[in-house]
Amino acid sequence: MRKTLLLCICVAAAGYFGWMQFGAYQQRQQARDLANIDRERRVALLEIDGCQAKVDLLLSMTDRLLKAGGMLVPLDIGRDIELCLARGIMSTSGLAEMERTKLIRLFPVND
Repeated sequence: MRKTLLLCICVAAAGYFGWMQFGAYQQRQQARDLANIDRERRVALLEIDGCQAKVDLLLSMTDRLLKAGGMLVPLDIGRDIELCLARGIMSTSGLAEMERTKLIRLFPVND
């Protein structure tokens, strides 16, 4: 009788643990799917103007950021510019401006 009860408890615990792991897996997968959808939406928006708006925003912030003691690019702007560079959707004028001001050095360029 005790062995049967212990076996039932172990099976129930294993089932519960498995169910929890599967739920966590589903949440991680959903988060990845939402991140991919968000990234593709951002790419579509960035492609409209060849990332020029983000480049202009970064250039307008450069003096203020340097006066603050360093060049720390805000995460959202940096992420979008990196995405533009990685996908090759940055306009020629935006890329030229980034190279002229040497801001291109702040971002990894995939050749």
